[in-house]
Amino acid sequence: MSIIWKRVCCVALVLAALAGLGACGGTHEVPTMNEDAIRQALVGKTWTLRKIVARSYSDDPARTLKFNADGTVEGFGGCNAFTGTYTLSGDTIDFGPLASSHKSCGPGLDEQEYTYLTYLGRAVRLEIESEGSELILLTENQSEIHFTSGESSGFFW
Repeated sequence: MSIIWKRVCCVALVLAALAGLGACGGTHEVPTMNEDAIRQALVGKTWTLRKIVARSYSDDPARTLKFNADGTVEGFGGCNAFTGTYTLSGDTIDFGPLASSHKSCGPGLDEQEYTYLTYLGRAVRLEIESEGSELILLTENQSEIHFTSGESSGFFW
């Protein structure tokens, strides 16, 4: 066997292996939850804000969101409590006007609360991940708002 033929066979094997690996690493689609399953995963839990786009939020103070079965929502923006309504249809969500108290906690916390409530009002779709302990709200331009419920069936290390 000539050296050229060996190289061609070697290249063909490498390409076949890469093609096989590419097929294994294809996109993984999360199965779509039906509306009842989404409601069951959302309602009654207190969701804590973790991140808006690339900005992380700490638990001091915790910014929260709670969905109630009657279509109302309540939470804490970091300085003020808020309440409002939401409508769920499949994996789409629409928040009605949110009302909050008007206490000022200083420019930093006020700006963070404003950002949180603004993005919350722009949410149009949601995803629930990690066996119902993570919530992602998405805006029209796909900006992500990440929450956790603090409930997990996994281990904490």
